[in-house]
Amino acid sequence: MPHRFRHATGRIAAAAPNLLRDLAGLIAVAAISYGAWLAWPPAGFMVGGALVLVGVLLAARQEVPPPAAEGDG
Repeated sequence: MPHRFRHATGRIAAAAPNLLRDLAGLIAVAAISYGAWLAWPPAGFMVGGALVLVGVLLAARQEVPPPAAEGDG
């Protein structure tokens, strides 16, 4: 049992930087959206949606493998 616990804590420790980065990004999107909402309530939704859309597109772009060159395969 202790071996499983050490393995699990190691995986959590390895994932922590990514989780903290993602959490910081979500907090930033929320703060920017809230600031825009204070200026004009509909702007908060537009800015928040645009930021999330950009994040999703960037994440999807990173997951797509580059196309294979001719003659490969």
